[in-house]
Amino acid sequence: MRFSSLPIYPPQPHSAHNTLTRQYKGNGSLRLRHLPSFHFADADFSAWPTRHRRNLPRPPIFSPLHIVSSNPAFRTQWQLWKLRKLLVFTALFLAGFLCASALRVHAQQPPSPIGAQVPHRYLIAYRNGVIPDEALAHARVSGMHIIRSNAPFGISVLDTSSDANEDATIAALRADPAVQYVIHDVILTAHSLILRAVLPATVGITVGTPAPTPAPTPTPTPTPSPSPGAPPVSPYDTYYTSSPQQWAVLQSGGFGAGVPGGPTHGPWDTTMGAGVRIAILDSGVDQYHPDIAPNLAFNLSEIDQSSATGLPSPCDDGSPQDQQGHGTWVASLAAAAIGPGTGLLIGVAPAASILNIKVLERLPDPSSTAPDIATQCASGQASGLLSWVIQGIQDAISQNAGVINLSLGTLVDLDTGEGAGLLATFNRVTYAADQAGAVLIASAGNDGVNLASPRYIELPAQSRSVLAVVAATNPACAENLTPAVNGVSPACVPGPITLPYYSNFGAPLNAIAAPGGSYPDNLTPTPDTAISGWVRGACSNGLANTLDGPPSDIAHSFGCFNLGHASYVQAMGTSASAPLVSGAATLLRAAYPAWSPDQIVSALRSSATPTSAHPIAPLLNTSAALP
Repeated sequence: MRFSSLPIYPPQPHSAHNTLTRQYKGNGSLRLRHLPSFHFADADFSAWPTRHRRNLPRPPIFSPLHIVSSNPAFRTQWQLWKLRKLLVFTALFLAGFLCASALRVHAQQPPSPIGAQVPHRYLIAYRNGVIPDEALAHARVSGMHIIRSNAPFGISVLDTSSDANEDATIAALRADPAVQYVIHDVILTAHSLILRAVLPATVGITVGTPAPTPAPTPTPTPTPSPSPGAPPVSPYDTYYTSSPQQWAVLQSGGFGAGVPGGPTHGPWDTTMGAGVRIAILDSGVDQYHPDIAPNLAFNLSEIDQSSATGLPSPCDDGSPQDQQGHGTWVASLAAAAIGPGTGLLIGVAPAASILNIKVLERLPDPSSTAPDIATQCASGQASGLLSWVIQGIQDAISQNAGVINLSLGTLVDLDTGEGAGLLATFNRVTYAADQAGAVLIASAGNDGVNLASPRYIELPAQSRSVLAVVAATNPACAENLTPAVNGVSPACVPGPITLPYYSNFGAPLNAIAAPGGSYPDNLTPTPDTAISGWVRGACSNGLANTLDGPPSDIAHSFGCFNLGHASYVQAMGTSASAPLVSGAATLLRAAYPAWSPDQIVSALRSSATPTSAHPIAPLLNTSAALP
């Protein structure tokens, strides 16, 4: 289980810009957190991560302070602290949620209920995938309310009053012979990201070989976000054409057709993804961003902020516009537009159409002790309901998505009744999407966990018909977790592609690997133009014509994580790996439109390159899949 972290231990900076680096649980790879019935003793969380994590020194991704925890005593302290925090958080959430539910008052938000089951709200999966005609009447007789029905999957979402007995309600639902599974709806979040702020391109001193032409990257300022129809930036695509910052796109097969910045010939000689729709189920996208707007074909939010049936948030207005940054970053890696009139990036499939389906919203940081909501929201995370993700997949199918990207997930304990039911229910959804013609790609998660145990699985990465993706490093900047000394971090040096310290792994994932990034920081000649292990992507400027802050009035909104309104950001995580593979799948889909999703996934797997340095999973090789 992962939650926002309190800076309990003394700071041990990992880099010169440690104060600008923070982990987020919103919009970067969607991280669903499921606490099955809160059976902590049965789950044995205090011991399990230690037994199954790779024995590597690493800056723990759970903390905003990059602490190197190679000391066994430190790791033991961390495990005990993490469990204690989880128990305290759960107790606070339940007390706050039940009180709010009883009063139906949401003016003041309880701590963000990340990873928790939602009391009195249920997902009902009916046998044979068919919702009976009498289901609505049965629900009303039982004192329940049907919030929505997903007929293609045979699933309904129900809730009951806050004073209803949950055990009795679940027993009554399971007694219906038409019902196959009853599970709680759960809170989910995006997979965690480590972020590096975009610094001015003029920072640093050029020494030795002159640096490439700096990309004119904007920095957060107190000026309002651009209004719709703002003029495009000029020059364009310079992070790709004039710097090594888009190494991840190049490594994923985004090159060819004579485009400067990469090899002259490659997958783009065949296609850039035109005619294929890629659905991004995340925190939304910045619809006015010059890298996103040219390819944006659909803009929808599944966020329900009603006090009776939804999840209100003081940090996000619930519109399709990204107010966290994660979704924009993910979308840009898959399909940032190319050419004049666009932004500074190019995605792997730059001619594909983007379907923005928002299933996460920014919620307050549950670990924040700040008394004001603005501060709580500034460090908040992108979160939502499992039922929103299910509805989002249905939306993607109805919009003829050829590829669906899920940079999100939850660790599920199959030894619990709800865990097994969650897997079976979500399997039904992902299989239906596969049969409808969509390729599903999901990130493996950022816990550094070996998923070899059959008891624990990662969803949706291990759901039926889903291709899981683990992370890989930059061969031009081999992973180096050595802490900074006097503010100076190790320089980038070439090395083998390896599994980054944070990436989940394990044979049951049956994953392929794609760039996710890692340390070191490389500040020479400048962080905006240097070779880097970080992954460069677009970020959000929030709602148009606003300043950074809670959207309590028309003049404010949040945008790019805790960096204000910023157009670009560097980060790392499997949330990057998934959309890069989604971009590759989009190229295959465009080149071979008659292929089924299974054929496309098979081609990606069979063409992936095994290496001794990355034995965990073979490396994505789009050129081999699309000769």
